[in-house]
Amino acid sequence: MNTETGISRPRTAGVGRVRLMFYSTFASIYLLSVSTLGYFVIRWNHLPSVMLFGVLAILFLGASYGLARQIVALLVRYRPLPSLDRTVEGRKVAILYATMNDVVPECLTSIRQDYPCDVYVLDDSTSAEARSTVDAISSTRGFRVVRREKRRGFKAGAINDWLVSFGKGYDYIVLLDSDSYLPSDWVGEALKFSEHPSNSRVAVFQGLINIWNLDTRFVHTLAPMTRIGQFVWEQQLANALDAVFCYGHNVMVRVSSLSDTGGFVEGYVSEDFATAVALADHGWQCKFVPLHTYEAIPENVRGFIRRQNKWTRGSMEFFGFIRRSRVSRERKFHLLQIPLGHMTNLLLPAGMLLTVYGFTSTPSGAASFLGSLLANPPQVIWSVPVLRFMILFGVLASIPTLAVRYVCRIRWATVLKHRWLSSAISTLSLPYEFKSMLSYFFTGLKTIPVTPKNEKPLSMAEVLGLSTYSLILEAVLVSGITVFNPLAAVFNMTWLVPMVLAPLVIMRFGGRSSYYTEANSEMLDRVGASCLFPNPMGVNALLKSAGQPSAARSESS
Repeated sequence: MNTETGISRPRTAGVGRVRLMFYSTFASIYLLSVSTLGYFVIRWNHLPSVMLFGVLAILFLGASYGLARQIVALLVRYRPLPSLDRTVEGRKVAILYATMNDVVPECLTSIRQDYPCDVYVLDDSTSAEARSTVDAISSTRGFRVVRREKRRGFKAGAINDWLVSFGKGYDYIVLLDSDSYLPSDWVGEALKFSEHPSNSRVAVFQGLINIWNLDTRFVHTLAPMTRIGQFVWEQQLANALDAVFCYGHNVMVRVSSLSDTGGFVEGYVSEDFATAVALADHGWQCKFVPLHTYEAIPENVRGFIRRQNKWTRGSMEFFGFIRRSRVSRERKFHLLQIPLGHMTNLLLPAGMLLTVYGFTSTPSGAASFLGSLLANPPQVIWSVPVLRFMILFGVLASIPTLAVRYVCRIRWATVLKHRWLSSAISTLSLPYEFKSMLSYFFTGLKTIPVTPKNEKPLSMAEVLGLSTYSLILEAVLVSGITVFNPLAAVFNMTWLVPMVLAPLVIMRFGGRSSYYTEANSEMLDRVGASCLFPNPMGVNALLKSAGQPSAARSESS
């Protein structure tokens, strides 16, 4: 570091090695798994077996990509983005809080930064109650409310209208969604990265995102696994692989970079990624900064399905603007993993139906196999090629997965709970993803659904209502097992059982979390939060306190 200027030298050595390691690892895993499956398992003279190979070959793309990320993340050394060693002064920063009938009072009330910032509330709300809440809090906190006469372009349009009216007076904008929270030192720390000369072509400085609404068992079960994504992708690989990304919230954006693209790209559900691609086309970069931020996630499966519908429709747009983009093939490869992830999810039901209806067996044959399995499990399992393949692939894939969980300090109990709940959510969500894709093809983009906030736990009747499509799929599979292929029940037990139990699992993880007692909240509230380390429980307590009526009164006094 230069002690006179306070500038640290960029650490770019080894980035090429990381890229080579990642792509070679991905290719090796994929080719080995697919070739082994095709040689030892698939019956090439049996059409359903060949069709199943096609489905699995596509599914293995995503699995190999995820496994390669874990392996390489464990092997490479963390290389932080270069930054200044002291906070800069004199930069004009605007915080833009975007809301549309979904204002979260505790988050809006809690916007405050040590570094001087102007706060604008971009309010597209049509609800009188939401507008009243925005006005009351903004008046107390000194925020400026910006409303449009004509709502066009969704969130991107609101940002662009603000840029036209106010953008020339600012160097950076910080984007917040209605459920976002930034620790008070975030802007000052982010400027240390954005003002470093080596980062002059970086347009997007994306913060690490943690989950703060931990009051329900549903969220409390899902939230800890975000640490894996932070370690594997956001900390270890994304910057080194020069991936194109932008989450659209909890992010600092250089205003001068937006002049090259004419602002945010409008007309997309995923306006954040579309804008990131447009910036990349003009030579700008997107980087993660190791600064923690917070957001809320849906608190029941209904909210999850609505958010998933939004993401699914957004993913369908990726193929269009990625195809037109001039970014490198490497960058497109990473971008395409998002829509491919949604597309491959739709292949799961196809694989299920093939495993049941693509083969035939008799009740006596199934009973005989089950008896042999119970008498000598190791020998019988090893004698069946597909079971042998699944065991070997599962064991080898589990090694880096377990290592990542160990590094991220995630306990076994946490992993098991997360696996049960996430499998149940996937079971209920898959039919809705398919429906959302069909809707996009036939109707295009008419509206962007707003992710619900502060939802109550669902009743069993509501969960069963949401499970209608998945229950129909289960009935079709069970009918096939009963009539055509009883042996399929044995071979597919690992996914059949979680699928059948999904509604019960959803109910099990409903309700409030027992961890957050009043005493804990008082203790955590004293802890506070800094962007330099994660503290979801402390932020939870802080925001709950901010949401109380007394908090607003204390701000005005």
